[in-house]
Amino acid sequence: MADAVTPSWKQDIDRLLVGEADNASLRAALIQLQKDYKRQTRQLNRLIKLADANANKLSASNMRLDNLSRNLARFVPQPVADGLKLGSQPHLQQVKRAELTMFFSDIVGFTSMSERLEPEQMAKLMGSYFNEMTTICNRWGGTLDQFIGDAIVIFFGDPKSEGPHNDAVHAVKMALEMQQRLVTLRDQWAADGSDLAIHVRMGLSTGFCSVGNFGSTARLHYTALGNVVNEAARLQAQCPVDSILIAEDTYRRIRDRVTCRKGARITLAGRRHPVQVFEPIADDTDSNHTGLISGYDDGFSLYLDCSKLVNNARVKSLLEIALATLGDHASNSSNPILKEPF
Repeated sequence: MADAVTPSWKQDIDRLLVGEADNASLRAALIQLQKDYKRQTRQLNRLIKLADANANKLSASNMRLDNLSRNLARFVPQPVADGLKLGSQPHLQQVKRAELTMFFSDIVGFTSMSERLEPEQMAKLMGSYFNEMTTICNRWGGTLDQFIGDAIVIFFGDPKSEGPHNDAVHAVKMALEMQQRLVTLRDQWAADGSDLAIHVRMGLSTGFCSVGNFGSTARLHYTALGNVVNEAARLQAQCPVDSILIAEDTYRRIRDRVTCRKGARITLAGRRHPVQVFEPIADDTDSNHTGLISGYDDGFSLYLDCSKLVNNARVKSLLEIALATLGDHASNSSNPILKEPF
């Protein structure tokens, strides 16, 4: 415990207050007081510098943690990243039953495409493709499960859900927007001089799955398991090029909100009995909802993404010139122009 003896300069000041101190004592007390003040000032400055250094270290550590969290979310689904932050082993290994709408997509002729391209060209092409599809997935609230080579696996309904019907609608709307976007991407790639075009098949199915972190004690993967997962993959495998096939359970949840064409009854690989499939059809409400309009025909290509527009006046002027030119062409041509909605 510290010594409680009163400092000599304090005693001198006390004597001064009662008129008992002489000048020499006061001078000595003042000198000691100045020394103590300087010493304490130096100590205070050291503490301030130490506090500033600790604050800078803390700020740098927080910045590194924020960067780590953002980078981690790019490699693993958000629920896994959240579980890692909590540091709870039981939470990380949690698996539950949930109704999901599964989405599978696959590029047609990917093997032959990879044989024709150099690795750097293939990496650039697939990077562009995956980036565009991931952006659309995030816009509709899907959970990106994984990339399997050229295939994409996405599900709706976990960890966040807006109800089975809305989840299914969002999944199908996402698939429709992806196919719309691919039309424009093919035009862009062709304009860049590429003679390769990405054509994709997509399959969707809805039902109950086990969803959570599966794997070993050394490595876990957040994914879904169940018959619905296999059904979506097999629907994709039998889907026509540049089309979407959905299972009957998915159709029941979206039929009041998405226009669909009834397809044939097909037998999926590994199944004994045929299943009824449906093909969702894009309509004007899809384009209006996403702000994306695209279409093409011989001598015509249109891609309008309202979310990325910068100079609206410039775009409006170009459209007005195009419409005026089209009107002049129609009046001067003997062949009628077939007008189709896009």
